[in-house]
Amino acid sequence: MQILGRTQPLAKYPVLRALEVIKALGFDGVEICLENGDMAPGTLTPEIIVAVRKQVAELGLKPFSISYHVDYLYSDADFELSKTVIQMTPKFGTNLFVFSGPAKRTGDAAEFARMVERTRELAEMAERSSVIMAEEFEPNFVVGTTAQLLQLFSEVSSPALAANMDLGHVFLCDPDPVAAILDVGDRIVHCHIEGMAAGVHDHLLPQEGDMDLKAYLEALNSAGYDGPLSLDLYKHDYEVVAPDAIAYIRGLLAEID
Repeated sequence: MQILGRTQPLAKYPVLRALEVIKALGFDGVEICLENGDMAPGTLTPEIIVAVRKQVAELGLKPFSISYHVDYLYSDADFELSKTVIQMTPKFGTNLFVFSGPAKRTGDAAEFARMVERTRELAEMAERSSVIMAEEFEPNFVVGTTAQLLQLFSEVSSPALAANMDLGHVFLCDPDPVAAILDVGDRIVHCHIEGMAAGVHDHLLPQEGDMDLKAYLEALNSAGYDGPLSLDLYKHDYEVVAPDAIAYIRGLLAEID
């Protein structure tokens, strides 16, 4: 498994500088977050995309992914922008697109049916664009558990639809996180990694909190997963905490090899 840095926590930098920082911190690859102002899909130009692609290649940051977390269920504008990002993803030089849906409003069957309908339309766009969409579930979202993620997979039934397993979210939302990881199995193409305290949706350092992170990494390994682990932190100074977090994750990975 490879450890990725995310550009979102480094939004104070222009994207090309953020990529340099991620490389210098010791990450293997990068998750390029299009929520950052200078990477907003509505204003991205072909020149910026080419420059990012070139910088990623020159720095040797791989694997890498594109992510765009917006409410494509209730916002028609965000739905259309999500389609745009899917079409853009191969232009960056990757086929991996990470996304999530919105928080629940009604929690009823009609809301989930709308989620299925809109996700199916995105998946059809992804199939045409040769892109893999990695859905991330979150606490209290329309898709907020592994069971709901698997239901979405069943109802959309697209080879372009896969999972971004946020290990902290699995810990919070599933009664048996290890079983949940194994249930999703080879549909996992991307992961977020962090620490989490029991019952609290607050992204902590991987070495903090109540998660048995080693057990989750062992479950990923048992499922045949050898892809990205993207360090997903928000409230910390990413540049300060990343080296120790990377070292801790690498230590766990060495123990399960």
